[in-house]
Amino acid sequence: MLSFRSRPIRLQVKMKSKLGRPKGKSPLEKNKILLTALQLLDAHGSPGLTMRSLALSLEVTPMALYNHFPNRSALLRSVSDRVYREVTKDFNDYSGTTRGKLEFLLERYYKSLIQHPNLTMSIFEARGAIPDETQRITQYLLELISSLKVPKAKQTIWLNILVDFTHGSSIAAAKNSETKRSKNALDVDSKRFSRELKVLLDCIGGAPH
Repeated sequence: MLSFRSRPIRLQVKMKSKLGRPKGKSPLEKNKILLTALQLLDAHGSPGLTMRSLALSLEVTPMALYNHFPNRSALLRSVSDRVYREVTKDFNDYSGTTRGKLEFLLERYYKSLIQHPNLTMSIFEARGAIPDETQRITQYLLELISSLKVPKAKQTIWLNILVDFTHGSSIAAAKNSETKRSKNALDVDSKRFSRELKVLLDCIGGAPH
C-alpha cells in the first residue's frame, strides 16, 4: 500500500490590478471625461460616442468610466448639464422686461444648440438622458410666459411652441451644413433666429426690451 508523506503547500496568489487608469497616468478627472465626450459627439455624432470609444480616447478601460457614470445615459445627462449650464448663467442677474428675458434665455439656448447639434439629437434618442439644466430652462420659460399674463390654459402650449421652434431652428441650421460651422455662419444663424423669435413673441404679447 502506497503512502504519501504530507508536505505543506504554498499557494501563490496574484492580485489582479484594478481596471482603470494605466500606471503612471494621473487620476481620471470627471471634467476631462465630459469634455472628451462632447468632442466625440461634435466630431462623430451620437453613434461615435460609446463608453468604449470614450475610454479609448482617454486611454483608460471602460470600467474606469463606469466608476463615474453608471451608463451612457447618465454620461449624456452630465455632458448636457455642462453645456446648458451656460444658458442660465447670470440669468437671475439679467435686468430687463419679461419679454427681454425670454429673448435672452432662448437666444442663449439656441446658440448652445447650434454649437453642439449632435448633443441635442443624442438626448432625443437616449432614454433617461433629460438633463437637469434643460428642466431648469423650461421652468424659467414657463414662469416668464406666466408673467406675460398668458391665460393658464395656454401657457404650456406657448412653452411647447417656443421650445419646438428653438429646437427646429437649430436642427435646420445644422442640416444645412455638412461641415463644421464657422463663427460667421453661427452668427448669421443666430441673428436670423433672433429676428424670427421676435415675430413669434409678438404673437404672445409683451413690450420689446
